[in-house]
Amino acid sequence: MKKKTKGSLTEMAIQALTVAVAKAVEDHRRRGIPLAVWRNDRAVSIPASEAGALREVPIEYRTKSHGAKS
Repeated sequence: MKKKTKGSLTEMAIQALTVAVAKAVEDHRRRGIPLAVWRNDRAVSIPASEAGALREVPIEYRTKSHGAKS
């Protein structure tokens, strides 16, 4: 039986945030509440019906390597 590999703390945090955002978007869609999003350096409200169009390219994070000198 294979052991589950544990992801890094960063990977686990990103996964948790992704799940939380998906739940919040679904809740807003179900209740018909507009979503506040950041676009073009401004906070704007969008209708819940447009929430499915919210897709963002994931940011590649740089992490420090253990034992590497800066």
